Amino acid sequence: MVNGHRLSFTILGTGAVGGFYGSRLLVGGAIVRFIARSDVAWIRTHGLRIESPLGDRHHRPVDVYAATDPIPTSDVVCIALKTTENDRLPELLRPLIHEGTVILNLQNGLTLEEELAATFPQAVVIAGLCFLCAHKIGPGHIRHLDYGRITLAPADARAQACIPALQAAFAAGGIETDVQESLLAARWRKLAWNIPFNGLSVLLDCHTAGIMFDPEARALADRLMQEVAAAASACGVPFEPGFIPRLLEATARMVPYDPSMRLDFLAGRPLEIEYLYRRPLREAARRGVRMPAVETLADLLSIRDRARRTSISAAVA
Repeated sequence: MVNGHRLSFTILGTGAVGGFYGSRLLVGGAIVRFIARSDVAWIRTHGLRIESPLGDRHHRPVDVYAATDPIPTSDVVCIALKTTENDRLPELLRPLIHEGTVILNLQNGLTLEEELAATFPQAVVIAGLCFLCAHKIGPGHIRHLDYGRITLAPADARAQACIPALQAAFAAGGIETDVQESLLAARWRKLAWNIPFNGLSVLLDCHTAGIMFDPEARALADRLMQEVAAAASACGVPFEPGFIPRLLEATARMVPYDPSMRLDFLAGRPLEIEYLYRRPLREAARRGVRMPAVETLADLLSIRDRARRTSISAAVA
């Protein structure tokens, strides 16, 4: 409860992340409004369908809007868009953000919350780092495979005060949360997985199991993680001993999973290279640390992305 009423959420982006967590919030009794793009008409007619080990759900009707529609005010705005659309974020968020609105940012990458806080000083900014295996398999149709925990990391003391209400809302929907006091530490810890497994899944054309059970691919993932660890330490948020081996073992036990970047690549969508790779590289370089393997990975992804988009453009022409 916030100010004596049920917590309300607006989910900006109804893909795998936004659709899944929005569904769980609905299950827990929260007020949830969705902003969709290509499938807004479909969801209005057919509802939102979630397949999940937590229980299949078919929400119908759904309170869903196009970004251009007048949208009621919510306590919390969850950003579940790809970072490739962040040039549009100020325009999309401006009508949704009011004094005291909580921005819960569910995106991957680095320096995201700093930008949000600078653009919307009247808002309360919290990072939500999602550990989720889920895919969007059709209009208004999400398939959840495994995991779902969210790490909440407040940007400041004002945001810290909002954490218990968010935890209660997610817990009511069956979603486990934990709190990381250092937002920067939380972001670098997530990058330790995202940087190797997103990029390698594209370049090696395989899912997580294909990486983990090939000795050379696993060793490369380990090397990339060690570079991320060195950068995190230079930024003042070192990983605790044993963090990387535990992360590798957890990945080995994971249901074979296509990371989001591979799905984006296969679907012809732009890759999230800027916030996942270029910004961490710049933050490390500012502190005198190079990540040569990560840099090479980022360059190869950029080349692959450009070549793929060029071939798509040529085919369309």
